[in-house]
Order: sequence, then structure tokens, then C-alpha cells
Amino acid sequence: MKVAIPRFGESVAPCFEYSATIAIFTIERRRIVDQTDFSLQSREAFDRVRLLRDQRVDTLICGGVQAFVEDMLVEYGIKVISWVSGSVDDLLTHFLRGQL
Repeated sequence: MKVAIPRFGESVAPCFEYSATIAIFTIERRRIVDQTDFSLQSREAFDRVRLLRDQRVDTLICGGVQAFVEDMLVEYGIKVISWVSGSVDDLLTHFLRGQL
């Protein structure tokens, strides 16, 4: 399973469409086995959705996302968990425990 979190420093970015970086975590047996960070050059929603699709992301955890972008993500089979805040580490811990 792969989980993506747009970052603002060590915290989740408040908005997926405007974040400068995104971290993609590979999870196996409720443990993080890999992390890849991407610098997001394009502000185009289609480019960001395409990146997640191409990286085979299963879940996006974000502070916020526009409705039409969420619809595109869902169409590609990507689950969206939005309207969360906090540190990336804390959010991953809650996700792995099934608390998001």
C-alpha cells in the first residue's frame, strides 16, 4: 500500500493543490518500508493527480483538497482522507492504527 501526504515542513500541508512537496510512503504489514519525496513543480491539479496515479498511491492524506480534484482522485481509485492537520509522523501513526 502507498500513502501520500503533501508536506509543509514536518506538517501536513493545508492544501493539496498548493503544497511544494509530497511524501509517498510504502507500507507493508502496518510498517513503513520506504519513503520517496517529490518536489511539486506544477500547480496544475491534473499533474498532481497524475503523479499519484503513476506512483500507484492508494490513499492521500491532506489538509484540504478541492472537490473536483478529490473527484479525479476517487475516479483513479485513490482514497482521500482530508481536513486533517498535524505532523506527518503523527498522521502516519494514526493511519497505521486505523484512527483516521
